[in-house]
Amino acid sequence: MEDPKASPHATTIPPIGRRLVIVAIGVVFAVHTFLVTLWVMPQNPYWDAVGRENLSEYINNDVFPFEQSWSVFAPIPRRGGENVKVRAYYGTPGEDDTRVTNWFDITADEDQRIKYLVNPSRFHSATRRLGGNINSTVGQFNEQQRLVIGGILLTSPRSELEKLLLRYNTKGLAGRSAIKQYLDNDEMLTRYGTMYANARWGKGVTAVEFQVGHRSVPNFSKRHEINFLDVPFTYYRVGIRKAMPGNADAQAAFDGYVRKAPAPKSEKGGE
Repeated sequence: MEDPKASPHATTIPPIGRRLVIVAIGVVFAVHTFLVTLWVMPQNPYWDAVGRENLSEYINNDVFPFEQSWSVFAPIPRRGGENVKVRAYYGTPGEDDTRVTNWFDITADEDQRIKYLVNPSRFHSATRRLGGNINSTVGQFNEQQRLVIGGILLTSPRSELEKLLLRYNTKGLAGRSAIKQYLDNDEMLTRYGTMYANARWGKGVTAVEFQVGHRSVPNFSKRHEINFLDVPFTYYRVGIRKAMPGNADAQAAFDGYVRKAPAPKSEKGGE
């Protein structure tokens, strides 16, 4: 009986030497993947068992270091965090019968509300976007201009704020562009803060005031020494602004979302 012909699709078994090389490569790759994964994880028992110094020597070796900054993957990564605080006035600021709320950290409250949400609403990022826009322009202002934005704007038209900022502009066209951007965001922040305050402390807000903060991400080389959440905020003061209520539909959206607070106590001038 003749031997059957070998199938043209049969796979030739590689020699033992080649198989050993493939297995060795697979083992090296698996160990490398495990060590890199362990390095980027928070401290845990496996991390301690291997040892921080051993991991550091492997990852940051002099021949071919494996660790890379996030800037490799994100050409323009976020390098900081924004924060917005607000307080509201009921009555005329400075008068004895005016009620003033305590400062309320909107951004910190939002952070707590989205802590375990996989896909939070864009509403949660509103103050962070507004704070970032304010900080990006105020950072270009000189000291005199920063004093201007920290002032009171109640009875004067908003055009007066623009005139003062332009008067102290020292950066030509670039400075004028920054002023225009700031004024747009100042108005949006005032309108947002008014509706937020009405929803939180009750209708009748006559003026709002803000603190807009920024903190920078620690240098990459300090990532194991400084926790970003421990970096203090640097605040810019956005002074008292006349309330800018929204329409009924917009206010209703805030009313259904914002957490209510006890009615503010009477105190002259606030905190």
